[in-house]
Amino acid sequence: MINWIRSNLFRTFRGRLALLYITLELGILIFAAAVLYAALSNRVYYEVDEQLTSQATSLSNELESSPFYFWSGHLSSFANHYPGAIQLIGANGLILFRSDRSLIDKGGNDVSRALGHSFRAGAPAFASTESLLDKGNIRVIAFPIHRDGRVVATLMLGHSTNDIRSVFNLLYLLGGILGAISIVISAAAGYYMAKRALEPIQEITSTARGVAAGDLSRRLKSESQDKEIRVLVRVLNKMFTDLEASFQGQKRFTADASHELRLPLTILKGEIEVALRHPRSEEEYQQILRQQLGTIDRIQRIVNDLLTLARSDAGQLELVQTPVDLSLLLQEVGQQHLILFDGQNVTLDMDIEDDMEITGEAGQLERTMMNLLSNAFKHAPEHSAIHLSAKTANGSAIITVRDEGPGIAEEQQDRLFDRFFRADDARCRKDGEGAGLGLAICKRIVEAHAGKIKVQSTPGEGASFIIRLPLAGVDHGHLKRLDNILIDPDTDKA
Repeated sequence: MINWIRSNLFRTFRGRLALLYITLELGILIFAAAVLYAALSNRVYYEVDEQLTSQATSLSNELESSPFYFWSGHLSSFANHYPGAIQLIGANGLILFRSDRSLIDKGGNDVSRALGHSFRAGAPAFASTESLLDKGNIRVIAFPIHRDGRVVATLMLGHSTNDIRSVFNLLYLLGGILGAISIVISAAAGYYMAKRALEPIQEITSTARGVAAGDLSRRLKSESQDKEIRVLVRVLNKMFTDLEASFQGQKRFTADASHELRLPLTILKGEIEVALRHPRSEEEYQQILRQQLGTIDRIQRIVNDLLTLARSDAGQLELVQTPVDLSLLLQEVGQQHLILFDGQNVTLDMDIEDDMEITGEAGQLERTMMNLLSNAFKHAPEHSAIHLSAKTANGSAIITVRDEGPGIAEEQQDRLFDRFFRADDARCRKDGEGAGLGLAICKRIVEAHAGKIKVQSTPGEGASFIIRLPLAGVDHGHLKRLDNILIDPDTDKA
C-alpha cells in the first residue's frame, strides 16, 4: 500500500497535482474556519457584553441609590432570577457578596486584570475565563459601584457560553464533514483531470518510441480539446514528417551518390583490368591513363560537389563577404562561354545592366553562373540562342538565364533543385556527364547570399532560371517581404 501511494502519488504528475489540490483545499478551509471563528466569536461576545452591561447597569443603579445594609437584599433578589454567577467585591478587596460560584479564581489573570481596571479607571471591563469553544467558559463583566464620586465596590456578573459553544461545535462539525468531502472530491477531480489531460502524453510517448525504433511513418492522432495539447501534437507531427522526409532524403542521397560513384569506379576498374591483361606499349599505357584521368576527374567533381552540399547542409558553407561587381562578373562569365557556344551553333545574347554591386564571394557566384550557362547549353538546340540578362528591381539584382530548349514539365519543376535529380533525357540536346548536383549547388550558393532562385518553364518553350540577389547596402528584411512576389524576367518587376 505504501509503495503504491509512493509510486502513484509522489512520483507522478497527476498524483502530485491531486496532492496540491488537497493542500490548497485544506489551507483554504483552515483559513476560512479561522476567519469565521474570529468573526462569530467577536459578534457573540458583543451580544453577551451588551446583555451583561444592561444587567450590571440596572443592578448598580439600585445599589448606588440604596444604603449599604440593603445591598445584600438587592443582590439576593437579583440572584434568584439571574442564571449566572454574581460577586460584589469591596474596595478593600473583601468579597461582600457571592452567589454559588466564584468568578475571580476561574479566569485567572484575565479576570483579575478586569477587576483591577474597574477599580482604577472606574469603568466597566470584560474578560473570559476560557476559550469560547470550551465547555466551562464564562464571560465576565467587572462593573464599578460609585458612592460620593469614588469607586466603593465592583460588581462582577458571569454569563456561561455553553449554549453558544454547542452551536459552534455543531457548526464546525458540519464544516469539518463538508470540508472533508470537499477535499476528497477535489482530490478525485484533480487526479481525474490530470489523468485526462495527460492521456495524450501516453500517445505521444508511444508514438515517439515507435519513431525512435525506426517507424518514421507513425503520427499522433490525438483530438484533445486543450489548445496546448493540440499545438504540441501539430508541432510533433510536423517534426515527425520532417524527420521522415530528411531520413528518406538521406537514404535517397546515399543511394544516388553510391550509384553516381559506382559507374565511374566500375569504368576505372574495367580499364585497369583490361590494361593488365597483356603487355602494352608506352603509347597505349599513356592513352589508357589519360582515359582513367578523365574518369578520376569526374569522380573528383562529384566528390567536391557532395562536399559542398554537405557543408551547406551543416551550415558551414562559409563565404568571404566582399563587394562584388556583379555586372563585370556576368560579362566575364558570358565571354568565357561565347567560343563554346559558337562552336555548337548556339548564340549568347547578353543584356546586363551596368554598375550592379552586391556583397558576397565572387568565386561562388561565378560557379553558380557557370553551372546555369552550362545547363542551358546542354539543353539548347542547334541554331538557337541562350539569353543572359541582369537588371535591378526593388533593391535586388534580377539575373535570368533562358534557353530555347524543350522546357521542363510542371511536375518536375519542384524537384529540379534536388540533388541527383535530372529531368527527362529528351530535354538534353547532347549526352552529358552531369551527376544532377549542379542546380542543387546553385540553390545553396544563392541562398547563402540571402537570395532566391526559381525556374519558370512551359514545355516546348524553353526554361528560365531566375536569381534574385540583394544589392549592396539593402536591408535583407525588406527582401524577405518580397519572397512571395512573382519575378517576371520579361519585365523589370519583382
